[in-house]
Amino acid sequence: MAVDVIVLNNLGGGQSCQVDQLPHPGDTVKGYNWQPSIDAGKGPNACVAMARLGVHPAFVGKAGKDPAGDRGEKWMREAGVDTSGLLRTDKVMTGQGIRIVEKSGNNLIVCGESSSRALTTQEVEREIERLQPAGYFYGGFEIREELVLAGLRKAKNCGMTTIVNLSPIPSEPVGKLDCADYLIINETEAAMVCGLSSWKELPMKRLAQQVRDKLGCGCVIITLGENGCIGLRGDRFWAVSPVKVDCVDTSGAGDAFLSAVIVNLIWGKDIEDACKWAGAYASYTTMRRGTLLSYPMLEEVQGFVSQHIK
Repeated sequence: MAVDVIVLNNLGGGQSCQVDQLPHPGDTVKGYNWQPSIDAGKGPNACVAMARLGVHPAFVGKAGKDPAGDRGEKWMREAGVDTSGLLRTDKVMTGQGIRIVEKSGNNLIVCGESSSRALTTQEVEREIERLQPAGYFYGGFEIREELVLAGLRKAKNCGMTTIVNLSPIPSEPVGKLDCADYLIINETEAAMVCGLSSWKELPMKRLAQQVRDKLGCGCVIITLGENGCIGLRGDRFWAVSPVKVDCVDTSGAGDAFLSAVIVNLIWGKDIEDACKWAGAYASYTTMRRGTLLSYPMLEEVQGFVSQHIK
């Protein structure tokens, strides 16, 4: 089966707990409902979400030969993801993190150390070339930035449409991302890119313009949580209103949005329409707890999305 989209990122896992209120620096808070997270990191999560929406993703990354790596690979395979590009090694342990969710559904995530530190540029380029033909490439920064940049360049050379998620923000500036056709980030990350204390310091269109000017990507999409999302491509600016739901957990909603945007592009949708569909889909996932557990099959969510987009 031909690959629709290649995903390059980290495979991880970890623990989750609930709190009454997210902690501030210096706080000590009580956590409850501790349990292993059914979560494998941004890249595998996106692969599972996209596969459940009916496209064929392939994952590229590196994980340890350990139970956490086994779980992540199993979850992807069960969803129909091509995991032939997941390279397993006993030289590293699969990274583990923690997800903290408060009563409102807002969450805080600490990523574990990336087992993909053992991944090389040569391996990334080799796997992208091996998985051709593929139409789309998505990379994220849970792995070293040089790997993401190499993946973007290789994908462009292969004629692929490229999407990048600048999350988490690297400690050092990454320079221009002019190999990225689409950049998708959240409002906090957009403020960091622009050197602002809050995204609300600028009009929304100007915020998107500054992000694009600094990073040099073709199209900027900024998610705004409960405020919807905005996008800028060339001179075209759009804002998508949020879909109001009874939110129980926002974990994984950003990955859900990004995944749905890519799926809609694969379906041939216009980017603004893709954002509308993805916004409704991401809202649907916040009515369920967890990340992978919140991602529905296409037939489950079609009616909800159709009802909430215009």
